[in-house]
Amino acid sequence: MLAPRTLLPVLVLAVSIGCTAAPKVDTAAEAAIIRRRFADWVAAEKGRDLETAVSFLTEDAVVQAEGSPAVIGREAAKAVWKGLFEMPYTDISDIEPRTVVVSASGDLAYDVGNWKVITPGAAEERGKSLVVWQKRDGKWMCVAIVFTMDTPPVPPPSTPAK
Repeated sequence: MLAPRTLLPVLVLAVSIGCTAAPKVDTAAEAAIIRRRFADWVAAEKGRDLETAVSFLTEDAVVQAEGSPAVIGREAAKAVWKGLFEMPYTDISDIEPRTVVVSASGDLAYDVGNWKVITPGAAEERGKSLVVWQKRDGKWMCVAIVFTMDTPPVPPPSTPAK
């Protein structure tokens, strides 16, 4: 058994090691970085720049777009964005500032917001998205995104009963 004089330094050392905390993350600053990344992403979509638009996704990102099965990976996501870029729209924008929540560890965040698409003839379609971000190699990347329209889907034409 350790003598009381030997035990005190051991206890002090153990408590000081246990109280050592990781550096505090400035979650507000990280959220601002994510908002800028999202704005850059939307700018790429406005410009119909496929390669830049999908560059915000990780190689293993999950994309869940309304009306289609989930796809996994940046390469598979290109087909989703290609389809979006074939739609006739003149503008894409956020309706309001996005809500971004960054984990205390500073390596995971989610981002929720509403957006609108303006189509020829000034028709406006609104939707929402949820983006999960992960910091990889010091850069915020999208690991999952879900986006849907606010309007209900158009029902298929009914077939007459025989």
